[in-house]
Amino acid sequence: MYKRYFLVFVLALCLMPLSFAQKLEKTGGYARILGMGNNPYIQDPFFVTVNPAWGAYYDHFLFGDLGSTAGAFASGGVGQFASVNFRLNKDLTLGALLTRNDFNGFGIARLDPFGVVGSVPGTIALNNNLELMGTLMLGNTAVGIGVAYASTTNESSPGGTAGTTTSSASQIGFNLGIITKLTSDIKLDLGASLMMPSASFEPPSPGIKQEASNTIIHAEARLFWNHSSKLSFVPTVNFILASGSQDVVSGTPPAATSVDLPSIMVLFTGLGINYKVGDFLLAGGPALVYAKVSQDSTLLGPESSTTTFIFPLWNLGIEWNMNDWFVARLGYIASTGKQTSETTAGGVTSETVRTVFTPAPGATVGVGFRLGSFSLDATVNEDVLRQGFANIGGIGATFAYLSASYALP
Repeated sequence: MYKRYFLVFVLALCLMPLSFAQKLEKTGGYARILGMGNNPYIQDPFFVTVNPAWGAYYDHFLFGDLGSTAGAFASGGVGQFASVNFRLNKDLTLGALLTRNDFNGFGIARLDPFGVVGSVPGTIALNNNLELMGTLMLGNTAVGIGVAYASTTNESSPGGTAGTTTSSASQIGFNLGIITKLTSDIKLDLGASLMMPSASFEPPSPGIKQEASNTIIHAEARLFWNHSSKLSFVPTVNFILASGSQDVVSGTPPAATSVDLPSIMVLFTGLGINYKVGDFLLAGGPALVYAKVSQDSTLLGPESSTTTFIFPLWNLGIEWNMNDWFVARLGYIASTGKQTSETTAGGVTSETVRTVFTPAPGATVGVGFRLGSFSLDATVNEDVLRQGFANIGGIGATFAYLSASYALP
């Protein structure tokens, strides 16, 4: 189960936006990033979900995602979230972020990224995460801090002498970030997050009690170098480390058994450029991803590990402000990697090596609409472009993913 969560997470991380280099604009969202090939090298307010210090730059600002068309009738859209940030004075801002368990980013806004809650019976999956964040300007340095919390409970009392069965889950997260201007052309972005999801199951005595917890650390460092008025370089490094344990208490008298959960390590490093001429922006570059999940031998299975190495991962995109109210975007995503799986049992190690490709959409298309201080950004369903006149009276969705934002006066 953990391998499945891990592989899905690694592939999502390969597509996760990470940094920017061009002029800041109070507009955008995940739909804009996705429309430009899920580009890791463009500026967008979505990055405040990774480093709260960006709230100092996106002040008096409301934005969020309306989500994708997938599951729209069942859950109101996949990937929806909302954010607001207000400036209290010239040095201080306060904001909030509301996310669900289908959030597309990482950091403390992401709930239970490696599925530890699902490993405990009877628990209800975490949802409706609330993050509070604030920033303080200290000269040329913005300092941001955030805290997030979500929880669920599930109690069953059949009556009589059966007792009460209780299952609960929670996650608390903290993050800290700074953005400092080293020179007139260089900015440094540093951030760190700590997430601690946990779950427990407690039946009436003498039932079997279970507990599981994860500790997840995420650190990132980025350098934004404006080489000229047109060209910027954006090197970036991200590191994720996760470990945890699962405890089982059973028997009379109670005896505890503790098992280590799979340990996870992910390293993402990339180098991108932003080339901007007038209203035209070309952004992209290669990245390298190294990820490993390892499990010591337990009563449930032998020692095993899965290592994924992806290079190059290409994220390429262009954006053209065609006029004051309409923006056109094109993107492309491609990657090649190798995955190695090893299992050791009875002193014998078996190994499987295979080539993997990120299941990305390849080419992406996006649009943006600017109506004064309000913006609507969307990715376009490519089939709409292929259908031509069949679009008249057709039933297919025109837009696949939507983001909205509003800059307060």
